[in-house]
Amino acid sequence: MNITDDCVKCIVGQIEKATKTLKLDKDLAKSIMFEVNKRAENFSFKETPPFVAKDVYEYLAQRTNLKDPLKKMKQESIKKATGYLPFIQKKIDKSEDKLFTAIKAAVAGNVIDFATIKEFCLDEEINSIFQTDFAINDYKVFKNELEKTDSLIILSDNAGENIFDKILVKTLKKLYPKLEIYYATRGKAIINDVTLEEAIQSGIDKYCKVISTGVDTPGLEKKQASKEFLELFEKTPLILSKGMGNFECLEGFNDKRIFFLFKVKCAVVAKTVSRSLGEIVLKRG
Repeated sequence: MNITDDCVKCIVGQIEKATKTLKLDKDLAKSIMFEVNKRAENFSFKETPPFVAKDVYEYLAQRTNLKDPLKKMKQESIKKATGYLPFIQKKIDKSEDKLFTAIKAAVAGNVIDFATIKEFCLDEEINSIFQTDFAINDYKVFKNELEKTDSLIILSDNAGENIFDKILVKTLKKLYPKLEIYYATRGKAIINDVTLEEAIQSGIDKYCKVISTGVDTPGLEKKQASKEFLELFEKTPLILSKGMGNFECLEGFNDKRIFFLFKVKCAVVAKTVSRSLGEIVLKRG
């Protein structure tokens, strides 16, 4: 999915939001925004939003001298998400279809997203998600494919969301003990996305193999991925892709191995999937 004019405005807005979140000195913030707006004039409309966003987020990190500018926010999101674990586990334990309930919990966590204009409340999402229908629901197809495979890659998205992903992975291992699960993270800190550090911090590595995609983009931009990850990606029969960033990078491949799981949080993605803002999607590629 290539960028649009709306994507350009959104990406520039994200950096402005970051300068405020970081409480930067006014002159520094102004200088950063001047350069970001200048770079935005030359964004390539042949690239995906995550690929384009990479440049200005790296510039933000450089100007602030922060390797991971939103690290504090990521930790706050993880702490908040952890508080919901008992409630979600109870829901899964009482559920007739434990996998479906765990997937619902995993998509609820997808509201934790710095890189969107429209913000959603995690409290509201957790309390309503189990009564919310998928606007696109390919769950039965996913489950059928899952029962035929021996390995699965889960492409991670945002920090905090990984806490709910851990519950999903635990549920998968209980239901499919022989299933080899790989949990794939970003290759470096970018926006509020999950890196190896946050994934291992959650303890998800007790239930699956945590790996790096090698990408420096807030989405799986395949041309940025490591050779080792791409080899695994190409031979793995089933992939669960979390979040809009991964969708924006991968939807154009029409890869039937991929199932996209996310909340629709921007008008551009809403138009692409012909659904409304705020709806949840489990869609085959």
